[in-house]
Amino acid sequence: MYKYAILFITVVIFPLAISANNSLPVSGQDNLNRSKVILTIAADHWCPFNCLPNSDYPGYMVEIAQQVFAEHNIKISYQIIPWSRALQLCRTGRISAVVGGYKSDAPDFIYPKNEQGLIGFSFFTLDKSYWRYQQIDSLNNQLLAVADGYAYTDSLDRYIAINQGDAKRIYTAFGNKPLTENIALLEQGLIDVLIETDAVFWYVSKQLNQQEEQQENFILAGVLSPAKPAYIAFSPAIAESKEYASILSEGIEQLRASGELSLILAKYGLVDWQ
Repeated sequence: MYKYAILFITVVIFPLAISANNSLPVSGQDNLNRSKVILTIAADHWCPFNCLPNSDYPGYMVEIAQQVFAEHNIKISYQIIPWSRALQLCRTGRISAVVGGYKSDAPDFIYPKNEQGLIGFSFFTLDKSYWRYQQIDSLNNQLLAVADGYAYTDSLDRYIAINQGDAKRIYTAFGNKPLTENIALLEQGLIDVLIETDAVFWYVSKQLNQQEEQQENFILAGVLSPAKPAYIAFSPAIAESKEYASILSEGIEQLRASGELSLILAKYGLVDWQ
């Protein structure tokens, strides 16, 4: 997934929600009918963008979606699922959107006019390592940990594809919490370097290593790509996706103008990207 450095989620519509979606288009609906629409948002665990469901800190992207769609009497249900699976479900219309995607990640998806954040990728290693990222070739002697289904940049994606079968060069983490797994492997010296967004890496590593000296074992070893716009991208298979994208695009601007966006971001130690 093109998760770059600052935002993300997924909107899922399960069978009941899909049925409501197909029979109750958003445009022109009154609040009573709209209340039957449920958008289930989902993604792999990628805090602070999307965190623990049914908690006070579900992730700032989740909170943005909840507030924006609540104004239209549309309910949000948030779940964690593997990212590669989320893309598959969204493309076929079994979920309504993935969050934190780039346009190059899924060109066929429906995107809001206004982005939901900026995301870029960096390399992280242990502080005792002398390795620093220079260019793709500098990875040749490193065991790089990546997440299944993620798209990074064209050059790194090609490198991963070419070396996917080489256990000395690429390790792929699967499941709902790939970064948690990769950080553990890095701490144990079982991988050399991992790739992740700055905000997510430092947030998750802090949660895993409550003692400050443990978190200081990690260093940023180079930037792969500058931050780029990231979006909640809606399913091309759902007729109402353009309407949902429009609602979100307008809604995030309203949250920004009212100051609510800054309050949401502050809960996670973040500031507005604009």
